Amino acid sequence: MSEMTLNRAEIEYAVTLAVLNFQTEFMKSSYSHVQANVFDDLIYITSTRSVSIPAEKELARSPEGQELLRRFHRAMLDSCQHVLQARIEKAIGVKVQNILTDLDPKAGLSTVVIKLFAPMNLSSTH
Repeated sequence: MSEMTLNRAEIEYAVTLAVLNFQTEFMKSSYSHVQANVFDDLIYITSTRSVSIPAEKELARSPEGQELLRRFHRAMLDSCQHVLQARIEKAIGVKVQNILTDLDPKAGLSTVVIKLFAPMNLSSTH
């Protein structure tokens, strides 16, 4: 994979679009706020759901329900992680080593952490 030289804002924008499109297409979720931050070989993406699903809202009322929602969220991402990985690699030109996710069911906040095989080659233009 040839390495691209992008600035931090371009990388964060490309990753934000890749994750947002993936979540919309594969998880059928819509988000009101999505933000990506690049730190060397890690990319953090946080997204806040725009509308909560009533059944999920009810489940989130108990600790057991919250854990069930977290496990379900992880399982959904794991089942099609290869698609997200390919989209991110294409967008930024760096191989992805691992993708982890977590969900705060009460807040509707999803966090995705992407570990790259190498630090990003950031250009000096910001």
